Amino acid sequence: MTYDIKTYYRKEDLPVLPDVNFFHHASSFDLYKGIAYYQPFMLVMFDEEKPIAAMFAVIMRTNRFLYGSLFKRCHISQQPAFFETNLPRIEIFNQLITRLVKEVRNKVFFIRYENIGDAIFGYKGFRENRFYSVKWINIRNSLQRKRKVWNQLSASRKNQVNRAKRKHVVLEELTSENKMPEIYQLIVETTDWRLINRFPPYLYFENFFHYYIKQNKGKILLARYQNKIIGGIILGFDKKTVYCIYYWAKAKRYKTLYPSIYTIYSAMNISEKKGFEYFDFMDTGFINEKAGKPRFLLQFGGKQRATRRWYRFNWKLLNFFANKIYD
Repeated sequence: MTYDIKTYYRKEDLPVLPDVNFFHHASSFDLYKGIAYYQPFMLVMFDEEKPIAAMFAVIMRTNRFLYGSLFKRCHISQQPAFFETNLPRIEIFNQLITRLVKEVRNKVFFIRYENIGDAIFGYKGFRENRFYSVKWINIRNSLQRKRKVWNQLSASRKNQVNRAKRKHVVLEELTSENKMPEIYQLIVETTDWRLINRFPPYLYFENFFHYYIKQNKGKILLARYQNKIIGGIILGFDKKTVYCIYYWAKAKRYKTLYPSIYTIYSAMNISEKKGFEYFDFMDTGFINEKAGKPRFLLQFGGKQRATRRWYRFNWKLLNFFANKIYD
């Protein structure tokens, strides 16, 4: 069955859509308000005149001073939002991804689709549109089960959290806009950014505060020691799931205070108490990665699941060789 798909580049033009997927809310447009080198858009699928699914995507320039499709990429995260339970989801996704490729074919150099949470979902649609994949790991913690968050931690993690508490590291919630420049600067200073994977501009951070934190759709939690912010975590709230969007810490300078560990545990503990069912770290590393971020996060008691990131170059020859190399 073929459905009608419409593309919207402005939030004001959208039909009324229910919020069923954090990454595909209509309010996702608000995150990019005022940022000239980010162009959000949404594909909405209709059955006659009724919206049944939506996919949010962002076109971004890799360098704010360079124009043209060569310097642009398209980014999509998570499975689309489906507004009914009895829909043929795979068929719908295949049509959405095909329309997405047509929409950005002459606008971007590269498409990246990540955080799907399932190695099989959408496989046919991606292959038919000449995407290639890289296997990744998704890590997710169950919060509402017999073993509480504390009991899911490894012994070493428990010791590190206790040490941070004994040294009077405290957790606080960001409630004032005044602290945001300091926090943003801290994030920039403590992260080794690459050109292709840098943190969004400060205005994105400000929009998150106004349109998500103030609307109870997210939180920013901070670890503080002796009046200094030494770490933090950015969370997004869905109906049953808390998404760990990003975390950071002054891990080298305050190594013995374990700011990352204390912040992540505290965020999970708060989420558990608020009745959320899952704490999702999303894509954390390559499938065969035995160290680094995946190993670090698994010590909080979560389970890993194989997933994929899907990529597509809009230059046919380059995409052909990428498919041969990766698949």
